Amino acid sequence: MLCDLSFQVIKEAVQTDKAPAALGPYSQAIKANNLIFVSGVLGLVPETGKFISDNIEDQMEQI
Repeated sequence: MLCDLSFQVIKEAVQTDKAPAALGPYSQAIKANNLIFVSGVLGLVPETGKFISDNIEDQMEQI
C-alpha cells in the first residue's frame, strides 16, 4: 500500500524578543504546519542569561 505524501508544507520563521536572540544567521525557530523546530535553545531568562531554574519542566516552559 502506498501513501500519498503530496501535501503542502507551510513554513515560517518564528522570532520573539522574549527569548535570547539567535547568535548566528538562523531563526529562533521554524514553524512547519503544526510543528515547531528549535535548535540550540536553552531555558534562559533573556534579561539575566541564566537558567530559569534547575527544574527541566521550568526550562521547557521557558523555551
